[in-house]
Amino acid sequence: MSHGAPTLLLEDVPERQFLATLGSRYRNVRAVLCVSAHWSTSRPAVNCVETPETIHDFYGFPAELCGLRYDARGSPDLAGRVADLLHGAGLSCDLDRNRGLDHGAWVPLILMFPDGDVPVVQLSIQRHLDPAQHVALGAAIATLRDDSVLILGSGGAVHPLGYAAASLGEGAATDGWAHEFSGWLTDAVTRGDRVSLVKYRERGPCAERAHPYPDHFMPLLVAFGAAGGDARGTALHHSWYWGDLGMDAYAFDIDRAGAPGAVLRSARNFKALRIF
Repeated sequence: MSHGAPTLLLEDVPERQFLATLGSRYRNVRAVLCVSAHWSTSRPAVNCVETPETIHDFYGFPAELCGLRYDARGSPDLAGRVADLLHGAGLSCDLDRNRGLDHGAWVPLILMFPDGDVPVVQLSIQRHLDPAQHVALGAAIATLRDDSVLILGSGGAVHPLGYAAASLGEGAATDGWAHEFSGWLTDAVTRGDRVSLVKYRERGPCAERAHPYPDHFMPLLVAFGAAGGDARGTALHHSWYWGDLGMDAYAFDIDRAGAPGAVLRSARNFKALRIF
């Protein structure tokens, strides 16, 4: 799913309305594992804390946003299991016993689960690793879906921050290149096109504008990997925010005896099963 800017919580925009209804689809999940674009480490890490703090990792936004808290519980047990799964797949994983929830996690979750009654754990991305390694990261944690864990990839379908010519700001128009990349991404996701998603920098039109940096694309690939690495996704939501910010969301629902696990990422709508 695409989380947009923190001000999403203050504005009456389509993505906010979408997220406010999304939680009802996942009322049966026992926990959320969030892969956020805003936590990047040199090697994979999970936050292993009982009560994660609300991290206000931004500046220049209305002061009221800095007063918001999201008091969801953590889950050291789930964090430990994530670490075990990654180690079992031959990957490293650190347990971070201090980190809370960044806005890539709590902004969408405060809308999805406003009561904070679903435990939340975060898994970091690695900006220096290639896309295929993030798919492998997702594949290593895929079995969490069988235990009703929602794997939530939180990034941005089109995230041109860093591209100087991007059209950004309240009331800004959406550029043609942003529409082009968004359409390409939706097609690749709904076809389960692993090669195109992994090679998005070469195959995606205007990819260098849509994602000057890889951080907001990597959560999608982790979720894709957790869904099987070739699963066909469903587009759940499509809208634009502040001009060129693409707010699409996709779900990869894989029925396994009706179990409500899940995997999710970039932007459109989800079901209560497995989302990417």
